[in-house]
Formats: sequence, C-alpha cells, structure tokens
Amino acid sequence: MSHRRHWSSLLVVSSLSLAACAQLGLPEPSRLAGGIQPPTLTFEQATLARAPSGAQLAAYFCPDVASVPFGGATLLCQGLFGGRPDPGNLDVSFDVHFRAANPNQVPLPLSSLLAAVTVFPAAGNQRLGAACVSFCAPGSPGCTGGPDPNACQSSSRDIHSLADYAAAAAPLLSVAGLTGDPSQAPSMLAPQVVAGGNLEVVARMTLQPAELLAVLRQLAVQSADELKRGHMPTFAIPYRLEGTVWFDAGAAGRVAVPWGPTEGTFVLPVQGLSVL
Repeated sequence: MSHRRHWSSLLVVSSLSLAACAQLGLPEPSRLAGGIQPPTLTFEQATLARAPSGAQLAAYFCPDVASVPFGGATLLCQGLFGGRPDPGNLDVSFDVHFRAANPNQVPLPLSSLLAAVTVFPAAGNQRLGAACVSFCAPGSPGCTGGPDPNACQSSSRDIHSLADYAAAAAPLLSVAGLTGDPSQAPSMLAPQVVAGGNLEVVARMTLQPAELLAVLRQLAVQSADELKRGHMPTFAIPYRLEGTVWFDAGAAGRVAVPWGPTEGTFVLPVQGLSVL
C-alpha cells in the first residue's frame, strides 16, 4: 500500500550520502549558524487509521447514481445497503510515519509540519490538499498548537512551503497532530530529537469528506450497475504525499527538512476501520 524511501536532508555527512544527494538532485548541504547540522528525515510508510465501510459508501452514493424508474432509487438502495449515512462521518484518516535523526550535540524539537496530498494524481478528477500545523514548545501547558498558515514558509526554492500549494483545496487535508499512545488523542506538543539520537514521528492526517466524496463519486458512477445489484464496489484512493518538517534550532533559527514525494494507494476495507 505504501513504500519506504529515504530523503537526505540538506546535510552530507559522508561520501555515500553525498552521492545520494547528487542522485536526487539536491543542492550540496551546509552547516547553519552555530555549527548546527540539519537532521535527516526518513519517510517510512503511510497507513490507514480510519475509513468508512464499503456499505456506508454504497449507501451514500447509490441513491444518486442508480437509475431506477419512478424515483425508486432511494427505496432500492435503502433495502440493499441501509439508510444513507451522514457525509460528515465518511472521512478517511491515515498516519504518516517518519524517523528523524539528529547529528548535533543539542536536542532539536519539531517546530511545524507541512503536508500536501494529491488524491488520484494520474486522473482528471485529482484533488490537491495542503495543511500546515505548528507544535507547542515542550513544557507549554495549555498550548493547543494547530493550523498556522504563517508557519510553513521558506525562502529557499529547494524547500516546499505552504505558498507552493496556493491552488490546494483547503478542506481536503487536515493534520490532527502527532500520535503515540493509541489510547490518547493526537497531540500538538512538540517532541524533540535528542542530541545524537533519533525519533519516530507519526502524524495523523485526515481527508475531509467535503472534497473526498466529490472525487469518489466518479468511482460510484462507474459502478452504478453493481450497486443496483447490491454489490459493493472497491473504493481505492491513489495518493501522492510530500511536504516539509521544521525543527527549532534555538538561536540558529528553524531548520527545514523536505520529505517526499511518495506515492501509494489506500484501499478502503469492506468492513471499515476505526481510529487506532
């Protein structure tokens, strides 16, 4: 469903990583003020965390796409799949897994995260969404963090910033925060990568129904005959993900490390999936 790729930061710490940067077309990296070196960021995978069931999607689309004489689509579809669900409950959430490694002798907290997603990237009905969130500094009780259109900006042409996605459909993508303990809601408290250490970072993101259902409708139209026979079609969402993570280097300023692009497909399970 997803694949693993490694993107070097703007730092080269060995001849091997220099060769990797050359292959990726990245500019030769340099140290920041105070001798701070940008961390490396490894994208690991994207995994589904929440999805509507096939029956819910069929019940939602069937009355609109099934052609039944005398306006009988609503009754037919209700008998086959149940009542039509509230579209607000048909969001799809997923977790993006990174691993950050800090080569410095000082800890580097995460400052902000930019994520951009294109669903159905190879199709005419593709949708682009982008979101930027700022994290609360460690030891900031009561801070909620959250969306911040002013945080994810960069003057470098080699770093993705929010301004690069001005055409994005604002309602499509949101970032709920970072996940850790499965029993707790995503958090906006910034984790920090300890000096000389590494950290797994998992960001919970959501594809909002308002835009997502408009894209999936085309799949439902193509499956109208299956729906009329009571068959649930397979709903799959091809995607492309990319973005930037900023780290707080104190007096040296913020350190931006790009990630992606990476591509894959979310296949929505027939039985649905609850938030992990």
